Parts: sequence; structure tokens; C-alpha cells
Amino acid sequence: MKRKRKFLVSVLFLIYLALLVWIILFKLQFNINDLDTVRNINIIPFYYDKEIGVDFHIREVLENLLIFVPMGIYLQMLLFKRRSYLKLLIIAGISLLLEIAQYILAIGSSDITDLITNTVGGLLGITLYSIVARLLKNREKADKLFLVLAVIVSTFIIGLLALLLFSN
Repeated sequence: MKRKRKFLVSVLFLIYLALLVWIILFKLQFNINDLDTVRNINIIPFYYDKEIGVDFHIREVLENLLIFVPMGIYLQMLLFKRRSYLKLLIIAGISLLLEIAQYILAIGSSDITDLITNTVGGLLGITLYSIVARLLKNREKADKLFLVLAVIVSTFIIGLLALLLFSN
């Protein structure tokens, strides 16, 4: 990947990571006092409290999958020559750090299901990038495509967040 493009991908990845922390740890809150103080841990995969409802848990699993897909794509772009298991370890490690931070800061439930679904989401991102690169028969074209998509999505999300911030 060319130097300027790699720099831009790195910047977008850092923005993505900042948004990821804000979404997972701070639940899209602008004021830290608005966060619930919950310190809970679940080590039984896909075990759900029946009080909340199945629909909520299915939505949460899908959201966790989707929110980590970009991480897999970014890691494929930035660490293409590295083995996939290393990228998967990075994804699982970041997810684990976020779950531990939730527990330590008492700002959410730490859940093994989240760790699993986040890691699978990252794996989906790695796989999606690989499929697109094969279909285009060129990794450079795949990089350009995903870079354009990342710029568009990042600009849209930052615009929405700015709108939210100014409306609060």
C-alpha cells in the first residue's frame, strides 16, 4: 500500500477505534454521569436473562458482529502480510480489553458472548476483505474500494455525531 494511503487508513482506523471505545464503554453518552453503574460478569456463552427478552439479545449479538467487521477489514489493509491468526488475536485482545474495562469501570456487563461475537465479527471483516480482493483479482483495488467506503462512512458517522453533540 502506498505511503499516503496507508497513513489515511491508519488515521481512519484510529478514528474507528475511538468510536468503538465511545460506543462500547460510554454507550454513546456525552456526559459520564449519564452512564449506568453496573458491574456484572457472565462467563456462560449465549446465556441470557429472560427478563430482558430474546429480541434484545439477538439484536445485541448482531450489533456486536457488525461493529467489529470494520476492525477485520482495517487489519487486513494494514497488516496484509501478517497471518490471519495474529489479526484474530488482535481483535480478540481488543475485545477482551474493552470487556475488562467495562468491569473495572463498572459501566457495563462483561460478557463472554460479547467477546465471542466481537471476534467473529472481526473474522467476518477479514473474510469479506479477502473475498473482495479475490473477486477484484487485485489487493490494491480492494484497498482503494475499502478506503473510499471508509472515508464515506466515517464522514457520515462523524457528521451524525456532530449533529448529536450540537443538539444536546
